[in-house]
Amino acid sequence: MSTALALKCTARTVKNQGYLNEMKRKNYVPGIVYGQGQENLPVFLEGREISRIFDKHGSRGLFSLQIEGQAKPTMVLVREVQKHPLSGKLIHVDLMSVNMDEQIHSSVSVVINGEDEILKNGGIPQLGAKEVQVLCLARDLPEAITVDVSGLGIGNKITAAELTMPEGVELTTDPETIVITVLAPGRGAIEEEEAEAETEAKAEEPAAETKE
Repeated sequence: MSTALALKCTARTVKNQGYLNEMKRKNYVPGIVYGQGQENLPVFLEGREISRIFDKHGSRGLFSLQIEGQAKPTMVLVREVQKHPLSGKLIHVDLMSVNMDEQIHSSVSVVINGEDEILKNGGIPQLGAKEVQVLCLARDLPEAITVDVSGLGIGNKITAAELTMPEGVELTTDPETIVITVLAPGRGAIEEEEAEAETEAKAEEPAAETKE
């Protein structure tokens, strides 16, 4: 199970546009908390704090949402993050509450280890899918799926089907989805290396003697 990071929010009780704009100016991000069997709850999240968490840890996985005035936190998944198209600033967050014993569909990040070994052996790692879709109980949702690619050679690849899923976690992404492929160095790079070698060789040649 992934470690649930803590988020804090306050219920958005006043819903007029003037109040919404005022809270945005104070760097609060509007959001909505929804889930099966409950009414939608408009909320505000502190903009700097949620941006810091998302930038450092991403928005995938479970979060423990403490709603001001409620005794117990609510376990949620981030279903949608909206950003301003120019500034990239968060402008809205959709949060879905989950029961830890219910099955959920979710995205999980793929973490790749060992790319340095591929480069040392002359290969060029080309990354594919950065995340996969899984089905599992909410309490079994992994923080990430890790794969070691250090043993791959040129021409090798890893697909989603070859990822090791934790117990109780089912892959729902197309199993043929490419996670990483190892390519040979491009011809342009080879030609550049050959040209550099030729230049160095000419520089090392003794100067031709001239007749007086």
